[in-house]
Amino acid sequence: VLNGFNLELHQGENLVIMGKSGSGKSVMIKCLVGLMEADSGTISVMKHDITKLDRESLDILRADIGFLFQGSALYDSMSVRENLEFPLRRHSKKLKKDTDTESMIIEALENVGLASAIDLMPSELSGGMKRRVALARTLILQPKIILYDEPTSGLDPITAKEIIILMQ
Repeated sequence: VLNGFNLELHQGENLVIMGKSGSGKSVMIKCLVGLMEADSGTISVMKHDITKLDRESLDILRADIGFLFQGSALYDSMSVRENLEFPLRRHSKKLKKDTDTESMIIEALENVGLASAIDLMPSELSGGMKRRVALARTLILQPKIILYDEPTSGLDPITAKEIIILMQ
């Protein structure tokens, strides 16, 4: 689906890729973060050809790439707090030893207007709240690159506008 596809981005740029359903937008994003392997070609992200990285090196690179999945992809069995703790534990090498992860979680939730939802389960959240928690989880490690896969799909216009403002 991405045959002949080329893309070059520079620091500070914002880019929107639009296309009809099935045109390869999600595939492109999954290839960029190494969730899908390319059949051929190279994928260079921050001067690293991810097609040649081993699992550990790819994992280190992913700590600098925030990814907001199409359906929020929160862990149903984890509270909001635990969902935000997950990337902090997963990429603990990126954090200083004395990092106060609790304050990072609270700050991330405050940034998306959901500090009061810290102990709720995903099943207790509306669609817009789930998307904001997922956004907080995406941003908590302060990635250098942020990829959004249809961040406002399925949301009402008011909530979609709120999500767009938060992304900016």
